[in-house]
Amino acid sequence: MSDIKNAANNVGKSVVRRRSLFFGAGAAALAAVGYSLYRRIASTSSIQVENFMTSGTGQKKRILIVTGSARVHGNSDLLAEAFAKGAREAGHDVDIFSSGREPMSACLHCEGCWSTGKPCVVEDSFEHFWPLLEKANMIVFCSPLYWYNFSGHIKCAMDRLYPYSKKEKPRDLLIKEAMLLMCGESLFPRSFAGSAESYRQTLGLKGWKDRGRLFVTGVHEFGDMKDHKALAIAEQMGRNA
Repeated sequence: MSDIKNAANNVGKSVVRRRSLFFGAGAAALAAVGYSLYRRIASTSSIQVENFMTSGTGQKKRILIVTGSARVHGNSDLLAEAFAKGAREAGHDVDIFSSGREPMSACLHCEGCWSTGKPCVVEDSFEHFWPLLEKANMIVFCSPLYWYNFSGHIKCAMDRLYPYSKKEKPRDLLIKEAMLLMCGESLFPRSFAGSAESYRQTLGLKGWKDRGRLFVTGVHEFGDMKDHKALAIAEQMGRNA
């Protein structure tokens, strides 16, 4: 009789083990599928869309923040203001150029660069922009996400850097380091991949060191950024500049 009970117990334990293995394998399979779906949703690009910051040397810098929104105190403006606050508290000199409120033409590719002694012959808000550029040794781009890229305002300002990329130029920029701050309505980091790659290529062209990136998802309506945890991150990035 005891042999029968032992056999029954062994069979029962075997069934439990099999069920445990089955359910364990099922849970692992579901987790793998879930992770795969998350990866697909989170990023369909090989471009690194990640938030990070690095520590600075502690030396005083002249920082130029270029913003890309026309909305006063909009979401990206709040990011820029938080960064500027942290940077100024750390002892840095900070200038802010608002490409959205001082709009300029895109580069016309007229090849008139430096022909008048100034970097560009087109007379618009670039006249205010280029002196700030030439005294900065760090640049920070801060833009809302428009159609999976930079805003048109800040893209025009970026295009006007062309005179400083020509082989024949009387002078170059002093900028050695850069940061990127962006925010947008999309909930997925993949939406910033176009901007991230454009920024990366710019760094490569100019030989600038990438000091940090911040991509804030899920903000769109005016004031969405108010009291957002990303503001503390942007402020810390400014302190670390």
